[in-house]
Amino acid sequence: MPLEVNKHVQRIRRYQPFDADTSEMIYELQADWTQSLFPVVTLKYLLDAIERPTTKTIVLTGDAGHGKTSLCASLLAELRVDAEPITPEVRKAVFLELSGAGDASRSIGQTRSGRPLYILSDLSELSPQAGARKLVELLDPPDEGIAIICANEGQLRKCVAEDDNLGKGGTGRAKILVKTLTEGIVRGQVTDPDGTVTVINLNYQSVAADSDNGGLIPWVLKQWTTNQWSRWKPCETCDARNVCPILANRNELNDLTRGPQRRAAIRDVFAAAERTGAVITTRQALSVTSYMLTGGLSCENVHAKYQRSHSNRLWQAPHLYHQAIFGDRLTQQQRHLVPAFFALRKLDPGKVSRRQVDDRLDPDTAGDFPPADASSYLQKVRTNRDVQKQAEQLRGLYTFLRRADFFNSDDDTDRFARMGLQAGDDFVRVQDKNRDPADTRVRDRFLKGLEAVQGIHRAGSNPDFFILDPAFFTHRARAAVISRRVPSKGVEVVDQVTQWQREAGTGATPEMQKAVEWLNRAIYIRIPAVAPDQDAVSVEADLLRFELLTRWAAGLRSEVQHEAEIRGLSGSLAELADSSNKEDEIQVLVGNIMRKLMIDVGDKIRSVRA
Repeated sequence: MPLEVNKHVQRIRRYQPFDADTSEMIYELQADWTQSLFPVVTLKYLLDAIERPTTKTIVLTGDAGHGKTSLCASLLAELRVDAEPITPEVRKAVFLELSGAGDASRSIGQTRSGRPLYILSDLSELSPQAGARKLVELLDPPDEGIAIICANEGQLRKCVAEDDNLGKGGTGRAKILVKTLTEGIVRGQVTDPDGTVTVINLNYQSVAADSDNGGLIPWVLKQWTTNQWSRWKPCETCDARNVCPILANRNELNDLTRGPQRRAAIRDVFAAAERTGAVITTRQALSVTSYMLTGGLSCENVHAKYQRSHSNRLWQAPHLYHQAIFGDRLTQQQRHLVPAFFALRKLDPGKVSRRQVDDRLDPDTAGDFPPADASSYLQKVRTNRDVQKQAEQLRGLYTFLRRADFFNSDDDTDRFARMGLQAGDDFVRVQDKNRDPADTRVRDRFLKGLEAVQGIHRAGSNPDFFILDPAFFTHRARAAVISRRVPSKGVEVVDQVTQWQREAGTGATPEMQKAVEWLNRAIYIRIPAVAPDQDAVSVEADLLRFELLTRWAAGLRSEVQHEAEIRGLSGSLAELADSSNKEDEIQVLVGNIMRKLMIDVGDKIRSVRA
């Protein structure tokens, strides 16, 4: 049998920006029009939004790679075929039209109600001055039409700031776009009060959404590994099939018994990365998934290895999916091309040592492609160099085994801890609407962590929360002035959606949750304000910050390494300090003992235990 080159593998490799012969994964350079697109919920939201009579301008903003141009093309294709299936010919025709009329100079289509549609496919192609004029023009599109603007947030703010400069001919009208964008961040609303402007922040778009379909990652894995066996049929007749890690990855993820749990574990890693604060764009997700599935190899690379040795099974290990997903073989420069690798590497289960995991790992069960020959790490050592070499080999072996076991394990209750996130389960539990309201463990730990940020370490579970005077936040002496004591009973911990509802003062579901593939990425602790007429002070925590607070609450702290995090939290707590207290009594925390300082006759200061 000959050595076969699988065209499906070649198509998958095009999503990797590491080689000179691969293009960036952007819609404008797509060559395979038969390839289906992920049915993102934003498309459905756009189809509804353009039919509202009040809608005039829609802005799609977010980092490059979220698929803004692809969304516009899919929208045009849906409008063109209505209820009919979208054919490759239609998608190609839409691409050509979008290339010629993507500057919003003329109508490129029309809504189902007959209103003309104008699309500005990239605001970054214009200077801030020209962009400002274009934004103002598209706030009132010609012929009562609708304009869709694709813009990254930085360029959008530059253009709006240019229009806000009235001394240089600005109109000040474009600031409604930034105002609506800000409302989306603060309250989750994507439409202005008049309903004329809609701004969808795609940085809230998740590739591992908390929905029935699980988001982009499970969909892509299904498309590339489980659907249409004919795509992988050339591999059946390839001479190198028994030593090919690409085919092994496909078979592992397509296995009827364990494939679903492996794909679910991959989705969980991406979800955890997003919850730690990383923004993973569609382009990055496809690049990582492509590299993970192929191991960074092409069919030609595998053939060359096979021709050197038909039976060698020791070179494949780094290219298996559970190793390649963390990008070990990529250079630092290559990882910068796909920043998602940095976020994933922080959650590498291969670097986390847990006795209950390591005790059951067996090198003899490493699979068909072990990471090293057993004789190399079991040989006797005679010199210090031999000791170091053996230690390095054992470290690599256990990293390999931990990763493989993480994705093979059918127990999904321990995944956060295996990624080094002890507080992960509690973080997710906050989003459970059915959780027991009497369970205050997460709230108490959150408050204890915030006290630790200020340098307060109290034993046991306390019914109140101390806020130091801001002047003592960085004080390293034994005593600190207490500015305010907050009863824990009035403090609550909520998820992102509930926080938006509290800020808006309504129980309605925020529009942002419906406009993007949604995943709750932050929790908030809401602490009552000092004055009755003020709003509660909310402290935001993504999964990484919550993990730090949990560890600080337990007594661990690294002030130098996390100085920026501590400074940000201290700034939020400063809003709670009570500066209106005019009593002649000062509460002081000396070590862990509360004392009162009272001013007596003759300005004498007396100290008593509180």
